Parts: sequence; structure tokens; C-alpha cells
Amino acid sequence: MISNVNRLLGRSRRAISETHPIVGRTISVAVRYYATARVKEASLVSAIRYDAPIEPKRIYRVDPDRIERTVSWTEISADRKGDEHPRFRRPKYLLAGRVFGGDWDTVEERVTDSTICRSFLRRFEEGISWEQTRFYAETRAAIDAGEAPWGCRTESDLKRRCAQLDTIYERIATDGYKTQDELHELGDPTTSPHRIYRRIWSEIGVHIGRNGEFIFQDGRNRLAIARLLDLESVPVVVLVRHERWQRKRDRIARGEIKRVDLPARLQSHPDLVDLF
Repeated sequence: MISNVNRLLGRSRRAISETHPIVGRTISVAVRYYATARVKEASLVSAIRYDAPIEPKRIYRVDPDRIERTVSWTEISADRKGDEHPRFRRPKYLLAGRVFGGDWDTVEERVTDSTICRSFLRRFEEGISWEQTRFYAETRAAIDAGEAPWGCRTESDLKRRCAQLDTIYERIATDGYKTQDELHELGDPTTSPHRIYRRIWSEIGVHIGRNGEFIFQDGRNRLAIARLLDLESVPVVVLVRHERWQRKRDRIARGEIKRVDLPARLQSHPDLVDLF
């Protein structure tokens, strides 16, 4: 239901933007302010509820190879949300700073099995044309089904999108991986002027499972490129934490768990190091 409503709203915004550009821009600005307010609200609520408060807009540095599993969609289709975990079929700003229980963190889908990762591997390491990749075929099928993935409504749009991906890959390979804040400071017109919004919406988004594992949500293009370039770390925002993980964070903040009490793999965990 949520995904259907979000999709309907997305189509409505696109239609308004095409027919009434000024109204469309006004709506987009309103959405960004609303998203920023929701993220701030989540931060305030967590400060009251938890001993280890959550800061949704905080940037963490994570080895991209540690982001192995995904609750997000893995195929490109007219219904990309179809293979996504139902708990996460909502805008990222509504997930930021949340704590969920349940078995959502036991998913088996692997990031490396996604259409994006497989296609990027073939394009950038094997050197095949985009037209020969699953990415191209699935995106073209979604366009033919009446969808507009990444704003692509025609095959010409898709070809432009592929050229953009080539440019992004070369830019990261040459200049290194930059945060959205850094790109904004350099004058990148694609970044949002709203600091919280551009972080939550545009950085790689991950969740943290009960045992501290990072689980992918969004930013698949950049994550795939970072893995291919064997980067040591990438900036991410943490959207949702499993309630068992948050309880561990709270116990550390209260001094009930010391660093030496943790297994070695968690003693330097980015989400824990500032709590000791």
C-alpha cells in the first residue's frame, strides 16, 4: 500500500512539474523541508527514548565490502519495489533514525547479485557496451511498461543515463569518492541546498542488523562503483537499526558493556566507537 501511494505521488509530482514547472518546483521545495523536519523529529525522539541517541544525518565511513546483503530491490522492473522488504517500501526520510524489531535483518539477498552490480562489473571490468548488460535490458523493459526509472522515459534518455554513469565512474576513479557535502561545496548542481536532505536522500543508505552487520538500502550505483574500484571506505548514513543492536548501544552508553567485553569485530564498529 505504501509503495503504491508513494508511486502515485511520484507520478503526480512528475506530471505537475511537466505541465506547471513553477508549481512543481514549489512542491519539490516543500517536500525537502518536510523531509528535513521529519529527520529532525526522529533525532529529538531518539534523544528522549534512548541512552545512546541516534543522529540520523551523521556520516559514517564504511568499507563497501562490508555491505553484503540488501533489503532493497535487486532487479530493475516496472515494480522495482516488488522484491524489496515490505518494511522499507517508504521514502528514506521516513526511515531515518528508526529502530525496528523483527527478522528483517535475516535477508539472504546479496548486493553482488543485483542487476546493477552485475552490469557494472561487465561494463567497467569486462568492457562490454551498456546495450549488452542486464541493466540496459531491464531498464528498457521498465520504460516500455510505462515507468520512468531515473527519469528515463525513452531509449534516448536511457543512453544519456548510461553516459552519465560512465562519467561518474571516471570521476570517482580519477578524483576519489566525495560526499554530497563536498560535491555541494564544489558547486555540483545536482546536490540539494538542504544539508540534511542531501545527506539522507543522496548518500549511500544502510541499515544495521542485530549483530552489527550493514545492510544495503539505497545508493546502488555508487556502492557498485566503490566496490569495483576497491575503495577502502565510503560515506554512508544509517537509516534503521535493529532493536537488539540499539539495546546494545544503550548498554554501552550506560557503561554496562565495556569495549573489552565485545568481540574483536565490534570493538571498532563505526556505530559504537563514540559510545565508550
